[in-house]
Amino acid sequence: MNTIPTTLNAKPVPYTVVGGSKVAGGPGSVPVSVLLLDRGNHLYRSELLRELEHIGFESIVSVESAGEVRDIESLAQRFPKCRFLLLGENVSPGEMINVGMRESQAPYVFVLWGDMRLSNAALSGRFFERLGEQDLLCRAPFFSSRKGEVLPTMSVPGLQGSSLKVLGFIPPRDAVRTLFPFDYVGIYSKARFVLTGGFDGGIPSPYWQKLDFGFRSWLWGEEIRLSQALRVAYEDEPKTEDATPGEEYKWFWLKNLAPVYRGDSATVPPKRFWSYLRKRIRSPLAALREFREATAWVELNRFRFRSDAASLVDLWEDETP
Repeated sequence: MNTIPTTLNAKPVPYTVVGGSKVAGGPGSVPVSVLLLDRGNHLYRSELLRELEHIGFESIVSVESAGEVRDIESLAQRFPKCRFLLLGENVSPGEMINVGMRESQAPYVFVLWGDMRLSNAALSGRFFERLGEQDLLCRAPFFSSRKGEVLPTMSVPGLQGSSLKVLGFIPPRDAVRTLFPFDYVGIYSKARFVLTGGFDGGIPSPYWQKLDFGFRSWLWGEEIRLSQALRVAYEDEPKTEDATPGEEYKWFWLKNLAPVYRGDSATVPPKRFWSYLRKRIRSPLAALREFREATAWVELNRFRFRSDAASLVDLWEDETP
């Protein structure tokens, strides 16, 4: 059975909804839902919720980690426009987003973490009008540290032979391409997000999960760009992610680097199996099962592809700082 997900509902996650007693939206509201993710630090959550309500977002959905139920009833009373999703099990950040995306009501969804601060000085009405004019999959923000230092959040892919190399740069200007949204944060088009299938819960490593989502999105013709009008700062020091190729790398390679685009569709050439076998420290039979599973997934989605890895890397040649 093919275990690579194709839709947001491929891996159901149990959760309970608390709050949301007051109808969101209304005259003057911004056509964007906020999806707030919890990673255990609740020091700044009340202040952030108050700020988000003041800006006037259409709705707020806060996804709470499993077991993190402290003060939820109190917060639900203080912020009646906010719905809190209490997860029944621990899941990856991408799966949290998949769940929250289904519950979000607006056509655009702003994903944030609860330990971040949003600078709304540049968030004018004109900015929100442009969301519909330039309907991108995701607009990712410029990030700064708690000390005010601009962070290298522009991700640029490169190929060394058959190996992928991803470099991080400080964004040189507005609207430049980035391979994936740094720390998952950005304003997503809900409709386009659903079409991509969302984040792959079978890749629990945050780094490889984001890389899989971003690479797949670009291969399928979507765009992720940095927006200078969106500025986000960390309240704490950002955590370092493990980018070591582990078990998750196999699915990333099979889904994104192995396909070859020809004409109007993509396929995985059978000869790629030998490259995959050399990368896997497993029995040939196990590697063959995985290869066939991924090949079937690519076949199912063959007409979604608009390029392959080699062509995709060329996009960044004129934008690399």
